[in-house]
Amino acid sequence: MGEREFIALMAALTASTALGVDVMLPALGEIRDAFGLPADSTTLSWTVSLYLLGLGCAQLVFGPLADRFGRKPTLYAGLALYVAGAAGAALAPSLGFLLASRVVWGFGAASPRVMALTITRDRYVGDRMARVMSLIIAVFLIAPILGPAMGELLLLSGTWRWVFGFSVVTAVVLALWLVRLDETLDPANRLPLDVKRLRKTFRTIVGTRVTLGYGLALTFEMSAFTAFLASFELLLDDVYDRSGQFALLFGASAAVMALAALGSARTIGAVGSQSVLRTAIIAHAVGGSALVAISLVGGGAPSFWIWYAVLTGLNALHVVIGPICNSLAMAPMGEIAGTASAVIGAVSLVVASLLSSITNNLISGSVTPLSLGYLCYGLLAGACILWAGRQAVPGHRAG
Repeated sequence: MGEREFIALMAALTASTALGVDVMLPALGEIRDAFGLPADSTTLSWTVSLYLLGLGCAQLVFGPLADRFGRKPTLYAGLALYVAGAAGAALAPSLGFLLASRVVWGFGAASPRVMALTITRDRYVGDRMARVMSLIIAVFLIAPILGPAMGELLLLSGTWRWVFGFSVVTAVVLALWLVRLDETLDPANRLPLDVKRLRKTFRTIVGTRVTLGYGLALTFEMSAFTAFLASFELLLDDVYDRSGQFALLFGASAAVMALAALGSARTIGAVGSQSVLRTAIIAHAVGGSALVAISLVGGGAPSFWIWYAVLTGLNALHVVIGPICNSLAMAPMGEIAGTASAVIGAVSLVVASLLSSITNNLISGSVTPLSLGYLCYGLLAGACILWAGRQAVPGHRAG
């Protein structure tokens, strides 16, 4: 498989994780009506949080399995669970069944998420991995650009259940495409499944300053963006009365993010990933401060276009910061890449989903809690990056 097809496949695998959220966002209003929830209810934010919780926890299972049995068998097992969860959500007779299906769906989605990072680490390292990861993210962002629009199109053709059914078809297509991918784990490097080995691997991950610091930075950075995913549709409707513009606005934001990821990939090649990361995190702190100021001056409902523009800029910085932190954190991991990517992914998603739920629960007719989340979590990510940056990273220019 050539590099272009490889990037496209890894992006598609990563996008399948995002698709589990993006395509359903336009259907939240219809789902509220179907289960008798008030129009301003935040209950359905749990469909996002529980999905991400399952996505985070299951990575701790799929990572060690990938190091023991190989990348492709682990991918197929995860896609089978993905189909089961999506089908369960599509056929859900009650809200409780829907939420349970979202957990199963998230468990299944953990496999393509972990494997995309692990397989990329198998093939690349250092600044080249950071560049390839940025390109993967750029292609992956087709999902949030087209996902909500596809969701709205499916709603025009049928009900909210069709939206979930679409993800079943997507997973089947991915399973067929995977036939072209060679196994990237050398059989000689397969590791046993035992508690002692896993405990030692975990100590290595936590005891490696680079991996711990950049992994925590990724966690805080994810917290703000996860809160955005869960609350943007509600804020558009409740604060700005723009629910009908959701797909267009979400897609426009994703398009800017894709351009930022492409620009990041080019810049990494010129000046190195760590230089790009330091500039991005400083810009994030400035942008977060501006977002909070705008929100406070506007009494929680500032001018929409100013608030949206700054928010979109911060999301663009998110796709610059995230892939670089992932690459830097994974650089020293080598033969334990599967387990390492699982631990990093699990911690970042589980903690991010919990922190984002705190932010979302504070939202009540105001954009200020979300704005504060971007500022506070961004500052914490910056502190972790500064701490981790004191140690050299193999294959990355210090800049």
